[in-house]
Amino acid sequence: MTDPTHPLYRRRFPVLSISHPPNHPGHVVVAYRSFMRLRIPVQATSLAADNGRLLRTTFTRAALPDMVALLKECDSPCTGHPGASGNDSPTA
Repeated sequence: MTDPTHPLYRRRFPVLSISHPPNHPGHVVVAYRSFMRLRIPVQATSLAADNGRLLRTTFTRAALPDMVALLKECDSPCTGHPGASGNDSPTA
């Protein structure tokens, strides 16, 4: 599993079959434990053709209010040239 948003991210499974239907996303059937099979979207695996080109994040809709609250705590953006601090150096 190479998709960081997938619950089984970084897990490895034996592949039983791969589906590539035309004009539809495919899926991979994998063995999970000794008695289950899982059907996983190809896009969530290293078998995806565009894997690595798309940056994904785990940022969720539920996290948005927390982020907005954090941004409201910031007074203002950093300035490019901060003012001088301390005394000037003595002249020779």
